[in-house]
Amino acid sequence: MGNLLLLMIIYLVYTGLSFWLFNGNFLSPSVVFLVSLSGMLCLAYYAANTMGMLFAIGLRTFSIFAIAGLLFILTELCVYLLRTSSYEEQKPEIKIKHEPLIVNWQIQICVIILFALSLLAAIYVLYVNTSGGSWSARMKEYRGLILNSPNIRYRFIVSQLYKINIVIMDLFGYIMIYNLTVCGVPVKSVLSYIIDALLYTVFCTVYNGARQTGVEAMLFLMMIYVVLNMKPGGRRKIYAFIWKILPVLVLIGGLFTVAGSFVGRVETQKSSFQNFVEYICGGLYFFNRHIDDPHTTHFGQASFAFVYALLYNIGIIPSDDIIMITSEFDIYGNTVTIFGRWYKDFGTTGVFVMTCIVSLIYSFVFYYKLLYSNNINKEHHLMRIYYCQFMTGLIWACYDDRIASLLTLQNIIFLVLVKFFFWLLIEKKFKLF
Repeated sequence: MGNLLLLMIIYLVYTGLSFWLFNGNFLSPSVVFLVSLSGMLCLAYYAANTMGMLFAIGLRTFSIFAIAGLLFILTELCVYLLRTSSYEEQKPEIKIKHEPLIVNWQIQICVIILFALSLLAAIYVLYVNTSGGSWSARMKEYRGLILNSPNIRYRFIVSQLYKINIVIMDLFGYIMIYNLTVCGVPVKSVLSYIIDALLYTVFCTVYNGARQTGVEAMLFLMMIYVVLNMKPGGRRKIYAFIWKILPVLVLIGGLFTVAGSFVGRVETQKSSFQNFVEYICGGLYFFNRHIDDPHTTHFGQASFAFVYALLYNIGIIPSDDIIMITSEFDIYGNTVTIFGRWYKDFGTTGVFVMTCIVSLIYSFVFYYKLLYSNNINKEHHLMRIYYCQFMTGLIWACYDDRIASLLTLQNIIFLVLVKFFFWLLIEKKFKLF
């Protein structure tokens, strides 16, 4: 237990250090990455000491986590220093009136209908592919089909709706927060967007048989708020927002555990808190368990599994080469933290190299494309949406490697469709008649 306690303290120090080094930027890549892992380590230590859960770690796990966290900070620091050394301080912002982003009311109604129909379609797919019983039992069976069966009737159709819904949700969510925060429009003028967010959350929960996408939608909206206030005088608003949002985060945590029964995940003999801890900390348990017995893979078959799947789908490689995670799981979920796939493919050195690469990419986007382009002009709207959407790769660092799932054709389509819909609905103000 000493290794876990010491690692927890080190990561808390890392988090404070990164917040200080990077000028209190809440969405700095290092801050997000380290908050994710620090929160997980605190939960793991508490659960191990008070609930007897199996979260002790060995020396090798300790060393990899400690060094990788430091490398993430140092890589961002290099980008930060290069950018700030070449950046000339901007003149004080001129107070200008920002016009709200307006989508035609006809389109707003159509989007609500689209989300509602998508939800009904997802429920239909659930029912035609499961054998019966309670909703929770059906969801549990359906989730098993998602993980193990390539042939789920009608799911392909709903999957196309899912891709479109993600694009519309991110765009409309951005419009909602921008209009409320920057333009000061009344809440009643964005009610349709709030309805969209609720319908989207329920739809994704049913479609995926999991709660994660719904949580990510709420996190996306919060990050958009923070991004829109990363400007002179904005930090006080961010602090006030965090203070106000804390009760909401507690409520979200409670809803997350309650929603476990909705998706067929909660076991009655466990408390809601234990289920939450297992979900967040299970990756640490399995990373530590398998670190002395890594499985052999071909180059990047776990870290770049979705790339391998794409190559298989177009006939370049045989199906035998598609490998994701082949470890044996018994308790605490089925994830291995952000480091697990990298270790599986490339070993300890690979973890350190991949950590530096990921930190470099996120830091470059943050400092060169986002932070110092922050006058809330039209050309910067898309970059904010992209950054906040892909921050899930760092938010879930404590849980699993979500970087792997970003390397998909679906995300390329996402980039194109967000830009297209922004041009069509906002710039061209498209309407049906």
